[in-house]
Amino acid sequence: MNPKQGPRPSAFDSRAKARLLSLLMLLLAPGVSGCCALFPGSKSCVRPTPPPGEPDINEGLPVRDCGVEPCVLDEAAQHAKPFECPTGQPNCTPDTNGLGIFVIEGGAYCFTADAQSRFCPEAFTNIPASESSPRPTVALAGRDPVAFQNRVTGYTLTGVLRPPQSPAPEEVVRIHSIEAKGTELTVNYCPWSSDCIDTATQVLRLQGEDLERLTLRATLAGNVDTQRREVVFEMSVRLRPQGADGVRKYDVRYREPGRPWVNHCDSRGSDAAGREGTAFLPGLYVDSANAAVLPIPAWTTIGCESGSIVTCLDWGYTPWNPDTGGNDELRAYLFGSCLQAKRAAYFVGHGDLKSYTENGTHFVKRDAYGLGRNTNNQVSELRTLEALWSPKGAVCLNAENRRVPDIALPEGLYGVPSCARPPTWTPTGKLATGTFTPASH
Repeated sequence: MNPKQGPRPSAFDSRAKARLLSLLMLLLAPGVSGCCALFPGSKSCVRPTPPPGEPDINEGLPVRDCGVEPCVLDEAAQHAKPFECPTGQPNCTPDTNGLGIFVIEGGAYCFTADAQSRFCPEAFTNIPASESSPRPTVALAGRDPVAFQNRVTGYTLTGVLRPPQSPAPEEVVRIHSIEAKGTELTVNYCPWSSDCIDTATQVLRLQGEDLERLTLRATLAGNVDTQRREVVFEMSVRLRPQGADGVRKYDVRYREPGRPWVNHCDSRGSDAAGREGTAFLPGLYVDSANAAVLPIPAWTTIGCESGSIVTCLDWGYTPWNPDTGGNDELRAYLFGSCLQAKRAAYFVGHGDLKSYTENGTHFVKRDAYGLGRNTNNQVSELRTLEALWSPKGAVCLNAENRRVPDIALPEGLYGVPSCARPPTWTPTGKLATGTFTPASH
């Protein structure tokens, strides 16, 4: 034997290595973190041990395997409806920048003109042809912080299309409809000279990187009483590289013609480092005051990456089945619950629109069906239970475990009870949140 070569592996060594490799493959299979499999004693991998005499929270909040057994909502949850603010509630139409729904609380998603927020876009809405409007159109819907008592209003969109190759001239086009499948955006348009009715021969589509060829335009009327001038806004949609979460993100920019582009989700500018992306939510209207969700097929909601709408999509709470793209009642319920849980809007169903958290605050989430996963694609463990959630806010709340203890809660908590001990899922509470610790991440 050549000493430089070392001993040859025996058949036994080969079998041992094969068994070891098989064991590692099992340990590293989906559902087990690779780090925890190799180092099961690591502090971040040890299952939380409840205090003496206290039940294990995770045992009381089990996760069903929907791939093996059917997962359906309880009857009470199935009939949960989007809610409205109580009549006469003075803060039902607050500053739309401050509630963390479309963008992180305190962020900006409104188009500005003359150093003022002029229009806060929330969706594209398709308007079919009618007797009064013989061609289908698309409106950019949203809220004007000054006019219309902050109610949702819309402005008709037109388009300017750049050819795939220059030097062909730009073309003014009609926007027939805007839609999304999952979070993949499609703009349907037709030549300006057509009636834009025959979808087979007149209507063309733009998707993916081709969207950047289109500039959308909306004209906002002036108002003498408020001394506001007429403003034309241009919009551009640019596809971002596909992320690991599977949610398509875009850069949505706006400007007044001839001025620099500004990122819709970040007032620092379209080329600023760390700028936020935008994602699109098909067929749902999300109220910017209380995050109530209404199914509206003609509506394509626009959300910024830091707001609860897109964050919940990133966490896996899509209101559609990702395999089929079809609407899913169970997932839609969890999506509505997530909108409130992310913002710690404990009492939104009681007319209290306040978000009882601070930007950057981490927490742990767990749902009854294992649809939401952490950064390691695992179902999170809970050490302490903060609340159970429905689309109307907290179903129950352990105030001593809230994620930001320094924010005072209202006296009486609007009658929201403490969570049961040991905790269990309820007919309406299918999403749980808990205090974040490094060991529970």
